[in-house]
Amino acid sequence: MTHDSSHLDSTTPQAQVEERCRALGIATWRFDADGSRLTGPTDPGAFGRWLRSAPVEQRVASLLAEWQACETPLPHQVAEGFWLIPVVEPHRKRRRGMLVAALFTPEFLTSALVREICHQAALPIDAVQADFAGRAVFSREIVDRMARVLSWSQADLDAISRDQALIADFSRKLAESYEEITLLQKLGRAMNQVAQPKRFVALACDELQKTLPFQWIAVKFTPDRRLARSMAGRLYLSGDAPCDSSRLESQTSRFLEDLTPVDVRVVPPELCEPIGFGSSQLLIHPVARDGQVVAALFAGNKRGEDPQVSSTDIKLLEAAAAYLAILLDNSILYDDQQLMFIGTLEALTSSIDAKDPYTCGHSERVAELAAALAKAHGLDDESVERIRLAGVVHDVGKIGVPEAVLCKTGRLTEAEFAQIRLHPEIGYQILKDIPHFEDLLPGVLFHHERFDGRGYPRNLKGEDIPLMARIIGLVDAFDAMSSNRTYRSAMARERVMEELADNAGTQFDPALVQSFARVDLARYDELVEKHQTASATGSGGLRIRRSSTLDPGQVGGMAA
Repeated sequence: MTHDSSHLDSTTPQAQVEERCRALGIATWRFDADGSRLTGPTDPGAFGRWLRSAPVEQRVASLLAEWQACETPLPHQVAEGFWLIPVVEPHRKRRRGMLVAALFTPEFLTSALVREICHQAALPIDAVQADFAGRAVFSREIVDRMARVLSWSQADLDAISRDQALIADFSRKLAESYEEITLLQKLGRAMNQVAQPKRFVALACDELQKTLPFQWIAVKFTPDRRLARSMAGRLYLSGDAPCDSSRLESQTSRFLEDLTPVDVRVVPPELCEPIGFGSSQLLIHPVARDGQVVAALFAGNKRGEDPQVSSTDIKLLEAAAAYLAILLDNSILYDDQQLMFIGTLEALTSSIDAKDPYTCGHSERVAELAAALAKAHGLDDESVERIRLAGVVHDVGKIGVPEAVLCKTGRLTEAEFAQIRLHPEIGYQILKDIPHFEDLLPGVLFHHERFDGRGYPRNLKGEDIPLMARIIGLVDAFDAMSSNRTYRSAMARERVMEELADNAGTQFDPALVQSFARVDLARYDELVEKHQTASATGSGGLRIRRSSTLDPGQVGGMAA
């Protein structure tokens, strides 16, 4: 049986030995382990036709059968001056095939075999002998040496090929390890984002998708808020979506439902629909904490020659899942600490609100309005949250103002007025040594500055007043005008908005006044109703309670 040799790799050791023989004028046959011929002599002219004749082919095949039964096949003289040399092609401890080389000595020119085969194959004897004259140049000693040289050459090339394969494999693994280390380093550096777990998850998806040969990477979180908190039910995707978003949501949720903490799945292509294509598998790795599945990592539509999931793919997703689990643990601890801390601040501000039933819930309303105005003004989510927290504590300094002054129903004296003006400085002193509150201090210290420079405590003007303080100052005045006081009733909403517009550029930042006009006040009105009910029932403030007793600033001629 003869195989088509057009597809054979010319860089293999066997092909290289064959090429060397051809360069030395040595004809060769190449066979696989089953004895099927892969290549044969390609020599031109009468010599080539003689080698390719049926009688010669039969003799080579017969000898090959004998050699395959021998552990160490030796060169064989077919006829006087005609030698066939076997060169075994090893593969580990087995034979992958055999190269047969034909060498001729000068005696072969007069061999009876030449004439016999020429007669059988109908070849011109003179032309064959003429072609053989340039080939039959080896001596008996050279034949023996050539057999050893070809065997050594085969062994050396096999060793080089194995070494090259090992080096290539090592290089590939080294490159993969470098990518793994780079990925883990990036994820490790981002582990401090406990306050922003969404950013970390998005980063993890992006980096995995860049590193692994998958068309898309996704993370789906359980809808259980006890386990996933703010991440509950969320889906993050990086890369090309395998289907529309609603279907991806439903399919990832389906896989997540019955996943266990140790259930790493490689889903076959036929079970991947509709989030898989062709012959690509789907890799699913759970993210667990406290023995419960919090989320799952998905990797789909692997690119490249091999669509099958590899151990490297699994290992990287495993590392990413571990990072996600640690971050979720830390993030939940951080949230718990923040809730406890903010609860303490809310209790502190509630104690101030409790002094004056007319200002019940002021700090909570200011916090809500400040966050809404910051968002309407185009600030990012993190800045909005920090401004909200500054609104919670903006009046904390009033705890240092005597209750008799805070709750006085009549006109304040100059001395009492001076005491009221101290509350931003007092609040600053209370909060300045609290870690991670540095960025809130401007909102506490400067929220009574005016855009025209006539505010306190530093007479700052225009954009020298920190934006946080300008925002809190505006909503602080809005709530004061919108609330009942001992000396007046709450102003109508239309009148309050007119006062803000009239004082844009004097007391308030004009740009913020414009942004405030876009704020939805429905949530604010809900808080007002809640706080009025709490005040009427004598329950004091619920959650955040702040005092907003008369501040000496004037809004449209009315005390704010």
